[in-house]
Amino acid sequence: MSEENLPAIEITVDRPSHLYRVGEKAKFTVTAPQSGTELEVIFTCDGEAELARYKVTSPCTLKQTLSFPGVLRCKAQAPGMQSALAGAAFDPGMIRPYLPEPEDFREFWQNALGNLEKIPADFKSEELTSLSDEMFRVFLLECNTVNDCKCYAFLRLPRSGGPMPLMVYYEGAGVGMCQEHFKLHCETADKWLSARIAQLSIFTHPYRPPVTRAEHEKIHQAYTNSLEPDSYWTAGLDKGAEYTFFYRAILGSVRMINHVTAMPEIDRAHISYLGASQGGGFGVYLTALCPQINAACCGVPAFCDCGGFLGGNHPPTSENKGFREHYKVMRYFDPANFASMIKVPVYMSCGFIDVTCQPSAIYAAFNELQGNKMMFHKTCHGHGGGPDEYTPLFWFWTACHLGLCQK
Repeated sequence: MSEENLPAIEITVDRPSHLYRVGEKAKFTVTAPQSGTELEVIFTCDGEAELARYKVTSPCTLKQTLSFPGVLRCKAQAPGMQSALAGAAFDPGMIRPYLPEPEDFREFWQNALGNLEKIPADFKSEELTSLSDEMFRVFLLECNTVNDCKCYAFLRLPRSGGPMPLMVYYEGAGVGMCQEHFKLHCETADKWLSARIAQLSIFTHPYRPPVTRAEHEKIHQAYTNSLEPDSYWTAGLDKGAEYTFFYRAILGSVRMINHVTAMPEIDRAHISYLGASQGGGFGVYLTALCPQINAACCGVPAFCDCGGFLGGNHPPTSENKGFREHYKVMRYFDPANFASMIKVPVYMSCGFIDVTCQPSAIYAAFNELQGNKMMFHKTCHGHGGGPDEYTPLFWFWTACHLGLCQK
C-alpha cells in the first residue's frame, strides 16, 4: 500500500504564522488517528542536522526552539501510517548564506559573458503555424550557446498593437516543454492575465523541443541515458563549472533574452520574469545578469545556499549527492551569490515543509536581494501547491509589473 493511502498523522503548530524569534519555543502537537499510538518525532534543522528524537504516545505536545536563525522541521512517523511534517521559522529575515561569495565570482561571470560574445549567435526563427492563431504568432527560436550547444525558446507575439509587455519564463526541472506543453502554458497565462502580452519561454535542454509529449519523453529518456550515472543537473560538476548544464543554460538564456528584448515589438519598460523551482533559481540568475528584466517572480527557487549542509542547516537541493560532493563548483550557481546583484522588485515563496528546496536555503538568497522584495510563506505546504490565494497572488503581482493593472 502506498503511503498516501495509509492513515495520516497530523502535526499542528501553536502560531498560525509559524514564525518565532530565536530562543522562543514553538509548540508542536502531534496526533495519530488512534489515541495511544506510539510515534517517533524527529526535530531537524530543515532536514539536515538532527536536534532531537522522541518516542511519544499520541496525542502529545512537544516544545522545541532554535538558538540561531533558521527553520525547524518536525517529522512524526509510525509503522503503517503516513508520516507528517511541520515547520517553524526562527528569525528567517536574519538567515544568511553559509559560505561567502567566491572571491572571483563576479569575474567568473564577466568572463563567461565575454566568452559567449565570442561565439556567433546564429539566431534562427521558425513560425509554428500549428500554434499560431488570429491573435498570436508563435515562433521556435534557436541560437548558439557555449560548449558547442544550442539554446531553444518559444516566443509568442501578439499580431497587432504597439510594443507589448514581455513575460520571460524558465521551466521547472525535468523533461521540459514540448510544443503541446507550451500551448497549455499560454492558456494558463491567458487565464490569469487576460491581456495580450509577449511571452518568451526558454527550454532547458540542448536539443530541439519536439511537438508531442510522447515524442518528448522518448527523446528526453535517450538524452538522460547518455548522461548516466549523472542527472542533467549533476553532469559535468566533476570537471568544473564550465562543463555543467547550468553554465550552458544560463548563458544561452541570457543571449535569448538580449535578442528578444531588443525587438521593436517589446515594451522595454515592462519585462517581468516568472518561474518556479528550477525556474525560480534561474529567475535569480537571469535577473542578475539581464538588466532588461524589471521584476521577477521566483517561486520556491532551487539551488540556494549550496553550502548550507556544511553547517547542518539543510540538505542540498533534493538531497542530491552530487551537489554535496561538488558544492565548491555549485557556489558559482548559487542564487544567494547572484541575489546581491539584484535591485529590481522580486517576489519569492517558500514552503515550510518543502523537502526539495528548503525554506532556510531560500531565505539565504532572499535576504541578499538589494531591492524591494516580498516573501510568501506556504506554512503548511511543501514544494508544490499552496493555499488558495497563492497562485492568484503570484499572477497578480506579475500582472502589475507587466503594467497590466490600473493605478
